[in-house]
Amino acid sequence: MAKRASRKKIRFEAAINAVDSPMFLVDSQRRVVFLNEGCQTLTGWTLPEVVGAVCEFASSGEAASIEALTGALCPPQETIDSEPRELVRQFVHRESGQITPRMVHFYPLDTDGQVDFVIGIVTEIPTKPASTDTSIVTRVHAELAALRHELRQRYGEDSILTNSVSMKRVIDQVEAARQSRATVHICGEKGTGKEHIARTIHYTSDLGQQAFVPIQCQLMPPRELHEAIRRLVEADWGEQLPIAALQPGCVFLDDVDTLPRDVQQRLVDFVASPRGADFRSNVRLLSSSRIGLEDARTNEQISDDFYYLLTSVQIELLPLRHRMDDLQVLAQHFLEQRNHDQSKQVTGFSAEVWSQFEEYNWPGNLDELDEVIYEALCDSDGPVIRADHLPFRLRTGLDAQRLGPISDGPIEALEPLLKRVERQQIERALEQAKGNKTMAARLLKITRPSLYGRMETLGLSDSDA
Repeated sequence: MAKRASRKKIRFEAAINAVDSPMFLVDSQRRVVFLNEGCQTLTGWTLPEVVGAVCEFASSGEAASIEALTGALCPPQETIDSEPRELVRQFVHRESGQITPRMVHFYPLDTDGQVDFVIGIVTEIPTKPASTDTSIVTRVHAELAALRHELRQRYGEDSILTNSVSMKRVIDQVEAARQSRATVHICGEKGTGKEHIARTIHYTSDLGQQAFVPIQCQLMPPRELHEAIRRLVEADWGEQLPIAALQPGCVFLDDVDTLPRDVQQRLVDFVASPRGADFRSNVRLLSSSRIGLEDARTNEQISDDFYYLLTSVQIELLPLRHRMDDLQVLAQHFLEQRNHDQSKQVTGFSAEVWSQFEEYNWPGNLDELDEVIYEALCDSDGPVIRADHLPFRLRTGLDAQRLGPISDGPIEALEPLLKRVERQQIERALEQAKGNKTMAARLLKITRPSLYGRMETLGLSDSDA
C-alpha cells in the first residue's frame, strides 16, 4: 500500500509540474507534499522550504509567514472526507508582500474509497462563479481572510477584528494611543476584550519589546494587592535590565474602580513625586473598568485626582449584542484559533447555529462566545458545528430569553399591602398554634402583648382567629 501511494505521489507531482497554472499537492494528514513552479512563483516560497509543513484551516498568522501560506493551501475537512470544494484564499508573496486573492479548487484523490491526497488548483476568481457552492461555511471563512487583509493594509496588523463603525473608531483610538505614552482607560462589560485592547496598545507601541504587567485589582486578595502596589511604588524604575523582555514597559490595572481609596491616593502621590519621574518616563499606565470612570467618580468610588491620572485617553468597548455585525467573523476567528495543532479541522457553522447565535444576547460577550465554540468543538463529530453540538447552557439561555421577564403586575399602595400581609401572617400563626396566643407570638417572633396590640389594630378578635 505504501509503495502504491509513493508511486501515485510521483505521478501526481510529474503531472502537476507540467502545468503552468499554480497547483499543489497535500496529503491526507494535511502535509504539503508538492508545489509546482507556478505556485512557487505566486507565493515566493520554494518547495524545500514548504514540503512537510502541516496546513491548518485558519486565516491567522503574519501576512508573509509560512503559517499564512499553509493556511491558504489547507483543504477543508469536507475534501479530506472526499468531497470537492472551492474557496477564495489570499496568497501573500513572501518577499514583496503583495496579496493576491485567488480561487482554490480542492479535489480529493482517493484509492479504494480512502483519500490519499488532495490536489489544489489555483485560478482567477470568476466574475460569476461557475460553482453554486456559496455555503455560509465557506463564505464566512473567506470574509474573515478578506477582513484580515483589509485591516493589515490599513493599520499594519489585524488583532482587532471588526466590520462595525463603532469598533473601527476604537481601532483609530488604539492607533493614536500606541503612538504616545499617554495613560489610557478602557471601559466595557465583562468579556468585551479590555485586556486584549490594552495588550494591543502596548505591544504595537515603542515599548512593545518590554513586559506587560497586569494587576487584577478585583481578583487579587487584599494582602496580595497591597503588596503588588507597594512593589510598584518602591521599585527603581530607572534601573535598566539586560533583557528587554524582563523590563516592565506597561502596568495594566484591571477593574481599577475596585481599588481602595487609600491605594489610589498612594499611586497618585507616587506618580506625581520626583521618585515617580522614572516611572513616567519608562512605563505606560493602562487601566480598565466595567463601569464608566465618570460614574465611579460621581459615586466616590475613585477620587478626582485618580480619575485625572488614568483618563488622558478613554476607550469604550461595546458589548457583543451591540455589534452583531461582527458576530460571524469573530466566531469564525475563535473557531480557527481552536483548529491550531488539532488533527481534525472544523471549517465552520451550520445555518441553524448562526440563527441561534444571532438570537442570543451574549451576556458574557466575547469570552462567552469563545467558550461556547470550544465546548461545541469538543462535542462535534464532523467538519461543521451543528445546533446539537451547542452547549446546554446556551440552549437554556435562549429559552429564558424567549420567555422574557416575569411580569410583576401593577405597583400597590404600600400601607394596605403591609396590613394585608400582616393580617395573613397573624391568622396563619394563630391557626397553627390552635388559638394559643403565647405560641402564636413565639412563631411570629414578637411578644404576647405586641400580638394583642397588632390584632386590635387590624380588627382581629379572638373569634376571627
